Amino acid sequence: MKIDGFQNIPAILQSFQKAVQPSQKSEKENPSSSVSLSSFAEVLQSLQRQSAQDAQSRTGKVDQLTQQVQSGKYQVDLNKLASKLVESNIINFKG
Repeated sequence: MKIDGFQNIPAILQSFQKAVQPSQKSEKENPSSSVSLSSFAEVLQSLQRQSAQDAQSRTGKVDQLTQQVQSGKYQVDLNKLASKLVESNIINFKG
């Protein structure tokens, strides 16, 4: 299983730091009227949203594949499967 969402954390942190800095000025002027999340909390919240969206996408894909298998229309591309097994070192092609 490959998780790609964590590769963007530095970029997300930078964008949140830029967004948080102006609000910090207003907090100093009127500290009781504002609430802000830490950069980590904002990143975590963003990753949770992305994870939920990915889960919905996977559920749709699984449902689609299930229908194809049940109807007998699903076919495995053996060349693609073999190349992925070799790429992931599950099968040692060199012997």
